[in-house]
This record gives sequence, C-alpha cells and structure tokens, in this order.
Amino acid sequence: MADPGARVEEPGTGRFRRGAACAHNGCPLLLPPRPLLLSGLGLIGAALALALTQARLGSPLFFSIAPLFGMCQLAAAVWFMRGHADRRWVTFAVACAIACRVPLMVGPVNYDSDMVRYIWDGRAQRFGYNPYEVVPSDPSLAHTHTADTVRMPSRHDRTPYPPAAQLFFRLMVTVWESARVMKAVLTILDMVTIFFVWRWLRATGRPEWLVIGYAWNPLVILEVAHSGHIDALGAFWIAGCAYAMARQRRGLAVVAYTLAVTTKLLPLVLAPLFIGRVKLRDAALGLAALALLYLPFMTEWTIPLGAVTNVVAHIRFNSPIFRPLAWIITPSGAAAFALFAGLATAAWARWKLPMDSPAAWAWPMAVGVACAPVIYPWYLLYFTPFLLSAATLPLTVWTYSIVPVYLVWEWAQQGARWRVPDWLMLVEYGVVVAALAMSFGGLLPVSRRGEKERRGEEIVSR
Repeated sequence: MADPGARVEEPGTGRFRRGAACAHNGCPLLLPPRPLLLSGLGLIGAALALALTQARLGSPLFFSIAPLFGMCQLAAAVWFMRGHADRRWVTFAVACAIACRVPLMVGPVNYDSDMVRYIWDGRAQRFGYNPYEVVPSDPSLAHTHTADTVRMPSRHDRTPYPPAAQLFFRLMVTVWESARVMKAVLTILDMVTIFFVWRWLRATGRPEWLVIGYAWNPLVILEVAHSGHIDALGAFWIAGCAYAMARQRRGLAVVAYTLAVTTKLLPLVLAPLFIGRVKLRDAALGLAALALLYLPFMTEWTIPLGAVTNVVAHIRFNSPIFRPLAWIITPSGAAAFALFAGLATAAWARWKLPMDSPAAWAWPMAVGVACAPVIYPWYLLYFTPFLLSAATLPLTVWTYSIVPVYLVWEWAQQGARWRVPDWLMLVEYGVVVAALAMSFGGLLPVSRRGEKERRGEEIVSR
C-alpha cells in the first residue's frame, strides 16, 4: 500500500500533492495523512473500548480509556494548526467524530442514569400528571413506574427540568418508550450540533478545522453518546441560535434561544447579547414561545421551577464559589450573585465583542456554571460548542480538568460521601486558573481584533 503522506503528481499540472496513488490508474487516493488517520482511528478505538467494556464512570478501567479521547483531540489539533486545513481532512475529522459516537449511543442504560428520570417525567405526563406537582416515590403513583424508574435515585425529588425538556421527554415516550432510544436521539442531535458549529465557522470566516474543538471534545463524547444527558438538547438549541444569528435569521435565533433556556435555565445569562441586535418583533416572538412552553405546566399562574429552589437551598457539589457565598449572604443571595455574574459577563461581551465571537457566547455561561451550587461535568456542555478560539482556551482546559471528578462516582460505590474533596477541586480549578492567567494577556487583543473585524464588515456592508 502506498504511503498516504507521499507526494503525488497531479496529472497534466506538474504540481505535487500529498496523498497515496491508486495502484490501478495512478489517480490520487483520498486517504488522510498518517497523523490524522491515526488520531481518528484512535478516537474510534477508544469509543469501541468504552462501549465494549461498559466501564463504570470513575473506575480504574474508565480512567485507562478516557484519556485516549483527549490525546487524540490534542494530536489532531496540533496537526491542523501546522497548516493542514484542507476541507477534505476536516470532513474526515467530522466523520470520525460521528463514527466514534455510534457504538456508545447504542449501549445499555442503567437504572441510576438520569435518562430513567427523563422517561418517568414523560410517563407521568402521559398519565395526565403535571411533573412539577408530583414526586415519583408517592405510593399513589405506583402505576406510573417501570422496573427501572421505581429504583431511580431521584425518585424522592421533584423534577428540575424546564418545560422544553419536559415536552421532549413526553415526545420521546410517546414515540418509543426506551431510555436507550432517547440516548440515541440525543446523540443524533449532538451530531447535528457538530454541523451547526461547522457551518457557523464557515459563515463567520473562521478555520473550519476548529470544529474538532466540539466534535472531538472528550467531555462531549462522554456526556452525550455515553451518558445521554439532556444538556445535549440545550447545546443543540444554543448552537443553532448562534448559527441563525450569523445568517441574520434573528427570529429563528430568538426562538432557538428560548428553547435553550427552557431546556435548562443556564443560557438565560446570554440575554444581554441580543440587546440592539434583534428587532422588537423578534423579542415578542421569543416571549410568545416562552409563554406557550410554560403555560401547560402552570398552576394558578405560578411559574413552575420544580426542584431548582431545593437545589439552591440544600444541595452542593463541586461548588467552590457558591458554597462560601451561601454561608455569607444566604443561598438565595449566592444564587442571585451567580445570575448577576453571568449577566454582567454577557453585558461586557455585548459591549466589547461581536456577536459571532465564541468568547461572547461561552464565557457568560461558563461564569454562570462556575458560580452554581452544583457543578456536574455535563453542566459544561452548554458552552462546549464555542470552544473555538484562544480566548476560550481556559474553558477547554476546564472540560479536561473536570473529568477526574468522576472519581466521586467510584468512591460512592464504595460507601464514601457524595462530595468532591478539597484537593480534587484544587486540582480541577487550579489548572483552569493557571490557564486563564497564562492567556489573560491575549484576551484583550483578541477582543479588539474581533471588534475591528466587526466594524470592517459593517463598513463593507454599507
């Protein structure tokens, strides 16, 4: 077999290109160069290993496989940064990203997965119950359970999921009541998100190979195709919103934003980005969509929040900012601070950055998550579609440094408390702070350059 990295002459041109030659007619064989080929095969191999072994999150076997995803992403990024930006190789990278998700998305779902709660919320709606008003462990609701839902860890709690998520649960249960099928659908939406990011990069004039920042991100692969979290649906909507804004489809963008907020509340902090960039009728369309989504679940004109208030008041996990603030200014005050911090970051981004800046989308949500009372690894999924620039590099680092938190899952199996030790949080956030400190000097030039590009585009459009 010919070397895929060999220089092959293009017939009749006298020019050379990299690629193997077909043995039978001398035409170039479209095989990717060896570094990218090995990285892509490594990504797929790691997914196959994880799917076949069904390694528990946080187990030694899991941590022997999970680093391979990151190694492959880093190797591919280094190769692309050396100037290999041919669209064919970007297409190959996207194909590998899709291929690696397939064996994971068809895997089994255990009773302790969040998807089992998704199924029960959908079942409760089919039985005519408002999921915000009932608790699964209520004996009068025994007829709503399956063998899995009756054992789910959250059976004693009200649902925390907003209306768009609830309607998705009901739709899935109506079409096919299966947690495995639901995970497959969430993974397919994740694949569509890859294409949203890819098209957004093209529409905004950025290098298309940056799509691997999302498509090959280990946390995205683990938390969607492997674990099937509803945050994948939120990431789908927010990526679609960004792409629609880039295409000047503002009404569609506002509706997508509303759906993202009503899947999980985090993107609410992005509201300042739209000030002065959408028309009044677009904002009215978004408010109408918001009302229609909440109306079926409202009782006596009260907005249903479910378990959100209980989480704010009592539950802490991996929260280095919220925990001390709650002790000083009460949990409600700490929650207000988290919301204000995210909104303030978005307001700064609205003032300093163009709408198509990845940092403008990623940082407000990242700040909101960092100040939250509970920070599970999948909560980072909302801003992963925007890890596409130097300004978001510290957030990319966070998607790596949070992976060791899965150790808590393994320790819980052995009877340990459900908490992240201080030393582990120090490692997780210390690495992020270090990355932020090293890149801080580059943030302002990136912001100014983006503003100059935006102004240049406006002048050209005039």
